Amino acid sequence: MIADKDIFNSTAILILVVVLAVATVTDCKNHRIPNLLLFPALSLALILHTMSGGADGLMTAGGGLFVGLAMFLPLYAVRGMGAGDVKLLGVVGCFLGPWGAVVAGMATMMAGAVFSIIFITWQCVRPVLESQATRVLSRANTGAQLLTGSPSLGARSPVTKIPYAPAIAAGSFAALWYLSLLPRSLLELVR
Repeated sequence: MIADKDIFNSTAILILVVVLAVATVTDCKNHRIPNLLLFPALSLALILHTMSGGADGLMTAGGGLFVGLAMFLPLYAVRGMGAGDVKLLGVVGCFLGPWGAVVAGMATMMAGAVFSIIFITWQCVRPVLESQATRVLSRANTGAQLLTGSPSLGARSPVTKIPYAPAIAAGSFAALWYLSLLPRSLLELVR
């Protein structure tokens, strides 16, 4: 067993932060959260909990994994979320335990609602802004008259995938803060 719980917390938090950062980047870039990231992180969480708390630590990690997966599995079943998102919250739960998974899941849902509104709004506004910018540049470059017709605000674009890892990261940080697991400074993470 690890003698110092602070070492466990710092190591686990540092690993979790790295996993969340990589998952966020890959989800935003490729709309995927790779298993090559999630399964080693899951293994590390299980190992760290077992080293720190023995069988109780392993039960805590397993309970967090179960709660994290169970929270988002219904959304995956109705195609409202990808499997990577479900697994990522399971990994978060494995690091934070069952109660931490509940807090992270609830905070993730709130962050996801806000991020989704921002994302959808941007998807609706961006074509209008791009069209107007193209017209202004076209007129400035050619001296031609403004093109006629404007994009319809009521036109619907095809459904796009919204990367959910940023919301999971935000929800996880909220859970870390709520559970008083965040270090006082980033320097404590790397010590």
